[in-house]
Amino acid sequence: MPATLYRATVERIDSLSYNVRGFHLKLAEPPKIEFKAGQFIILNAPHQGKTVKRAYSIASPPHEPYSLDLCIQHVESGIASTYFWKLKEGDAVSISGPHGNFLLKEPLDYEPVFIATGTGVAPLRAMIKHLLHINFTKQMWLLFGTRYEHALLYESEFRSLVGHRRNFHYIPTVSRPKEWHGEVGHVQQLFQKHVTDYANKEIYLCGWLEVVKAVCADLESFGVPREKLHYEEWA
Repeated sequence: MPATLYRATVERIDSLSYNVRGFHLKLAEPPKIEFKAGQFIILNAPHQGKTVKRAYSIASPPHEPYSLDLCIQHVESGIASTYFWKLKEGDAVSISGPHGNFLLKEPLDYEPVFIATGTGVAPLRAMIKHLLHINFTKQMWLLFGTRYEHALLYESEFRSLVGHRRNFHYIPTVSRPKEWHGEVGHVQQLFQKHVTDYANKEIYLCGWLEVVKAVCADLESFGVPREKLHYEEWA
């Protein structure tokens, strides 16, 4: 599907952690976007008389085409994230999309395992919500790793899904816990502990480049075939 330029309005801003915010954008012109779970948009941010373009994964599912959720971490001196941090509800933004080929493999005749670190959970959230919307009945897992417990984004939402969908398994882990009572360590260790049969699984990973590369290398060392690893990496 070709990319289109959109004008949108900031409808809601949520605090997801001390340095991550969720931006709910209402599309205005055109009022609807068609995309696939896992794709991203390009933000057109004005900066010193020029336009700076930055990519952000869509965190909401395709069956909600009149709005988009973005999950954005504030980066010190980052042009785009600083631009977002100054936005208020009602402000207009310019975006283009959809872009990207980080998509669910078809046909959906397997059990997906989603592995996220930090804001890399955004496109995986879109995939999970899409699968639940189409009443996907096979088992699926979200392994989510962060350094600190306060950085587990969408924590209450994922735990609520576990209570309503028996085929969805959410397993977070924290590598530097303070008052955390769950799994401790890295997502690779979670995978090795909870996912032992790879025969009918496809693994989707998203996060910072070096982390994704390290996790993929570890999973291959565990015996996971490279062709089962699908990932989105951020520099």
